[in-house]
Amino acid sequence: MQLFANMTSSRNDPGEFAAFAERAGFDGVTCSDHYWLRDACPHVWVALAAMACATERVTLAPSFANNLLRSPFEFVQASVSMHRLSSGRYEAGLGAGWTEVEIVATGQAYPTARDRARMYREALLISRELLTNGSCTFEGEHYRMAVPEVRGLAAPEVPLVASVGGPWTIRNITPIVDRVELKFGRSTRGGSLDFAALASVTRDELAGMIDEVRAVSADIPIGLFTLIAVGDDAQVGGIRGALGDGLCGSFAGEAAKVLDTLRGLADLGIERLQLTELVPGSLERLAAAIG
Repeated sequence: MQLFANMTSSRNDPGEFAAFAERAGFDGVTCSDHYWLRDACPHVWVALAAMACATERVTLAPSFANNLLRSPFEFVQASVSMHRLSSGRYEAGLGAGWTEVEIVATGQAYPTARDRARMYREALLISRELLTNGSCTFEGEHYRMAVPEVRGLAAPEVPLVASVGGPWTIRNITPIVDRVELKFGRSTRGGSLDFAALASVTRDELAGMIDEVRAVSADIPIGLFTLIAVGDDAQVGGIRGALGDGLCGSFAGEAAKVLDTLRGLADLGIERLQLTELVPGSLERLAAAIG
């Protein structure tokens, strides 16, 4: 099972973070794409470029590029540049976008969950065509593109990756991409992170999501977005209490136990985990357990 370390707003030096992850034995590094969460977030493409320059082995990807913040063309342009800068270690991960406050506060319209999903599918279709052909003609509900062939833009070797969770996105987005990462969609559907929704997730629910993906594509690689809190202090204990005894609660606690739980997801068919800290220092503690 591959383990990817995700950089969030609690970190402020992307190169240093990526170098740590590579030394610690993680298989990849990713960077969240937000304006801010609690703190200002580093710009995703600047951060990924710094990560690429600070590493030699790990795979790099956004987690995930936020479709509400930019055109699909910019996403592809940046992805092709990153793939070349990293000597082929980059994966083009695009997400629908979910954080309402940063969209509204910066003067943009926040679409409904239905519209976000459909915008997302259209953006992935456009991205696939641009990566394949270096051009795109598209007329959809949310996007209209008439991009002539742009020399040097096509890069069909760049893996296109999507984050899916609900039945509609699993059915309609899985066929477009090379890899999917599962997330528990109801935990962010309202525009913010819902701990009660996370606490209700079960291992059986995850197994059902995997079955839904397999019904669409029998062999597509499947990953999982996870929120971890590793340690034995009061902050970790509080998060474990908030998440309860469900699946997500098992990602909070002492390092060896959390690591065993995460690795056990391989039995369901998960071959990659993206690890995002709820408590700073969790990745270092988990890395120590990995040895």
